[in-house]
Amino acid sequence: MIEKIVYENKKITCITVKWGADFSELLGVLKNFIDDNNTEHLLLDFRLFSFDTIMRSNIRDLYEYATSRANVNSRVNGKTAFVCSNGLQVEIGKIFKTYSEMIASPIKISAFRSMEEAFSWLEEG
Repeated sequence: MIEKIVYENKKITCITVKWGADFSELLGVLKNFIDDNNTEHLLLDFRLFSFDTIMRSNIRDLYEYATSRANVNSRVNGKTAFVCSNGLQVEIGKIFKTYSEMIASPIKISAFRSMEEAFSWLEEG
């Protein structure tokens, strides 16, 4: 199950991914984020999601989404925060951050263990 909340006053879209979520469903929600995006920042809350069934191709698909021209063009000064509950999730977030730096993406990415830290980082100037 995936829940999406838009905080227009903070320019943040929060997508919470829960245990029952299917990876293709997640990718669809992320792709729709580009089409109906009216916020600069994205918070992906993975605290209630298990990456046990994630495959390498799924990670590649997420990379391709995260670095797509449409995503970059709609979020020139955007940030994406991953909120994680375990070490594997944090490491996947760090991989995304490193990859975005390698390709010089204008979208900043970071991983956090709490919603408060993530919101604080997203709201920074």
